[in-house]
Amino acid sequence: MLMLLIMLFFTVTGLTLNHRDWLPDPPALQVQELLLPAVLQDSEAWYQDPLSQAVHMREWLRTSQGIYGVEVSYDWQTDEQLLLIDMKRPGGYSLVEVQPATGVLVLENQDYGVIAILNDLHMGRYSGTVWRVFIDISALLMLLFTLTGLWLVLPQKKRRQRLLYISGLGMAIMATGYLWVLKG
Repeated sequence: MLMLLIMLFFTVTGLTLNHRDWLPDPPALQVQELLLPAVLQDSEAWYQDPLSQAVHMREWLRTSQGIYGVEVSYDWQTDEQLLLIDMKRPGGYSLVEVQPATGVLVLENQDYGVIAILNDLHMGRYSGTVWRVFIDISALLMLLFTLTGLWLVLPQKKRRQRLLYISGLGMAIMATGYLWVLKG
């Protein structure tokens, strides 16, 4: 039953990935201007070790604003005294611009919705190592189920010829379709 649910998940999300026009328009980008918390307003700390402050800023965003990301990058622009934090997650992202000198941060937050989350999980995008391992194990189990199903039918003389014919026909149709798409 677990494999059935996994196959159902990958089948449905495969359809939604191929037909993005079926999906509703994404919600509008949310932009907020916030003040730095008192703990992060020490301008001397920003000049000495801006990336350490960036880690503290990320933690504050997670706990107080509910902003998180699986893939996070920090960019400190020394000449402008500006910190950029880019946080990507399945189905959305957040971009934070911090200006320590003014004590202001601009938070851009985009959530594309549940279907986008499922599509990103299907592809393993911004989902972390554990999810990628889950995808690999699922693929190996599906391959195992498919090959053992073929192996179990091959010894059956009555069904073997029809099975091989249908398998060959399916491969020919897929190869023809693939070549047609490449030429078109």
